Amino acid sequence: MNSRHRLRQAGEDLHATLEKSIRPSCTHFRGHGGVKGTIRTLAKISEEYRFVARFDVARYYDSMDHQILLKLLARETPSGRLFSIVRDYLAFPDRRGSGRGMVAGGSLSPLLGALYLKPLDDAMETLATSGKIFYLRYMDDFVLLAHTRWSLRKAIARVYRVMQDLALRLHEQKRSVGKIRKGFSFLGYRVQPGRRLRPSTESVRRMTTRFRRLYEQGATETRLWQYVSRWTRWLWGGLDGLVSRKGGIRRYYFGVIKRLRIRGLYRPIQSCPGYKTGLPAPLL
Repeated sequence: MNSRHRLRQAGEDLHATLEKSIRPSCTHFRGHGGVKGTIRTLAKISEEYRFVARFDVARYYDSMDHQILLKLLARETPSGRLFSIVRDYLAFPDRRGSGRGMVAGGSLSPLLGALYLKPLDDAMETLATSGKIFYLRYMDDFVLLAHTRWSLRKAIARVYRVMQDLALRLHEQKRSVGKIRKGFSFLGYRVQPGRRLRPSTESVRRMTTRFRRLYEQGATETRLWQYVSRWTRWLWGGLDGLVSRKGGIRRYYFGVIKRLRIRGLYRPIQSCPGYKTGLPAPLL
């Protein structure tokens, strides 16, 4: 059995092992809803709460402590073979023997990323049983909704204690605490009660950066239009009726060239799919 097949089999075994214990609030775990499921839930439930806190773990994959992770794994499985594979998976890229970190894009990393923050999921679920807070996590990004400031402060204090236990640090510049009625950004979307979803400022910024790079590389108007069309398809996909479609693709296409102050692109080729309707062209 080659190493690739061995890792693939280990991934299936690890998923089966964790499937019963990883909580539904960990939404990047396969079958738990993913990005769009997370956003659908937040869009529907946000009106029930008054306050929100959003967090991001700083250098999540680089900061994972191997011993802590292996102890968490040992609680989940008696399989010595799986334990050995995960131990080797962690040790291989750790050339300096620091005992920390893993490959972010590795085949087992999303599953181990779900497991490492399981103590946080468990702690937040315990608080959520009272009905005073609501919690969701996608990988190392998580959000808390609360009815009162006191409930939110209590939950945040618990978050910091768990982070200390796991030898992790929160990205303070990405931390956001406020009133839900003013809206909050999460996973590329702006969620605000009483309004349709729209792209977050960061999501639009990333799209604009990519658009500018394509333009500087000499992309044609058609190519630029197609890029914005695909981005819009991602924005709307899986969120029927929840995302604002005002202005269609043209809203984002003309908006980005205005922000970049690019001349000569105000009349994209009208034969481009979706130009007249403002809707993304269907995937072939």
